[in-house]
Amino acid sequence: MEASTPSPRNVVMRLAALDLGSLTVRLAVAEGYGPGHRRIVHRGREITGLAEGMTNTGELAHPAMARTLAAVAHFAREIDRRQVERVLAVATQAVRQARNREAFLAEVRKVWPWPVEVLPPAAEARLTLAGVLSVLDPAVPASGPVLVFDLGGGSTEFALIRPGQEPVLLSLPLGVLTLSQTRPLGDPPEPGRVAALQQELRERLQNFRRERFPGLPGSGLRLVGTAGAVTTLAAMSLKMTAYDPERVNNLTLTRGQVEELAALLMSHFEAERARLPGVEAKKAPFMPAGALIVLAVLEMCGAEGLTVSDAGLLEGVMAALAKES
Repeated sequence: MEASTPSPRNVVMRLAALDLGSLTVRLAVAEGYGPGHRRIVHRGREITGLAEGMTNTGELAHPAMARTLAAVAHFAREIDRRQVERVLAVATQAVRQARNREAFLAEVRKVWPWPVEVLPPAAEARLTLAGVLSVLDPAVPASGPVLVFDLGGGSTEFALIRPGQEPVLLSLPLGVLTLSQTRPLGDPPEPGRVAALQQELRERLQNFRRERFPGLPGSGLRLVGTAGAVTTLAAMSLKMTAYDPERVNNLTLTRGQVEELAALLMSHFEAERARLPGVEAKKAPFMPAGALIVLAVLEMCGAEGLTVSDAGLLEGVMAALAKES
């Protein structure tokens, strides 16, 4: 963030990006006032669970669509109020795979008069990588190969970056919302179900590495995580009562810390988890699955920890908008 606020005459353009995620709808509005300079002036977020129920039907459910459309309409009014010049919405896994996606997008366009782009997995991973790199300590990618993972509601995107080489971009249809629905753990989570899910995730991630990521380095790899489950673990480690992205960006979580936080989440009823410092109430149902996925990614990479980024897809979309301005 810039140290000082530009005067109105120096502001060249206001930009807005909307992320229609499988679990959360997020908005960012920024002011651009020179090449490469943007200042976020407004953020909005609503957990709408767009992918809720999709694993059984292959379609977006009407209640989930209604919640999401209400959030989109609210954010559209916010953009109108702020007189934004360039706007783009992107949709990810839930919309990508839904059989009724065209019907849903037609409803979105009734309340959202700007472009909506359904991102292919590789494009989502590339934009997420751009967003992460905008806040990541340059010493991290300079030290060697880095694997960025974006753990969403319906999928996880991976971007492997190595000095002097093009990024390797991959997507896995594994997310905190869909996993929570297909592999319920109980309330509180039952140890037997937790152990079974851990084994399933271990095997699934190892197969993913062997079949689709054979070039993943076996040593010296730095891991960077972004999106809600990862940033919630970071907030829990800091015992945050008010979320602060600046404290989360570039925070290191060790594997031991993630294991302790996962155990804490598993030891509580959902209503109790919602009151833990750092846990947003609406995310409480999905955090056990989220913590287990993070642990499985750590194991897949042989990593003893990860660096956390609050920035991700939304910030990457904003950067792309700015380049087109």
